[in-house]
Amino acid sequence: MKRRKMLALLGASPALVAGAPAYARAGAKALPEAAVSTGGGTVAVLNPAITPGLAKRVPLAPRLNTLEGKTIYLVDTDWGGMGQNGGVLEEMQAWFAEHMPSVKTVIRIKRGNFMADDPALWKEIADSKGDGILLGVAG
Repeated sequence: MKRRKMLALLGASPALVAGAPAYARAGAKALPEAAVSTGGGTVAVLNPAITPGLAKRVPLAPRLNTLEGKTIYLVDTDWGGMGQNGGVLEEMQAWFAEHMPSVKTVIRIKRGNFMADDPALWKEIADSKGDGILLGVAG
């Protein structure tokens, strides 16, 4: 069976085998199916079909009535890597210090890539009774 047809039957994109051998040279002959097998191993593919229903919704945290006397964490997702994005958060911290001196601001860089979870940081914020978080790319 041809790979493209097999993937279509599974509902998967042919792009999933982009790393597999390709034989598209001019005048080249395709190898027999057995020659391009995975060696009998299991092949896992993602199904691009849309799942029915919506994802579980989580409500937003309630808004603070005021920022006066609160502790706000300014969390950099470190999207650019190497902690090089602090400039924007430092500017925000300086703004708070000048215009709202009763607001304590704490700058932190989230560990891992911007999509990864950082349970240690969330625990630190909860343990220190942080009142709010400004989370984002600061670069």
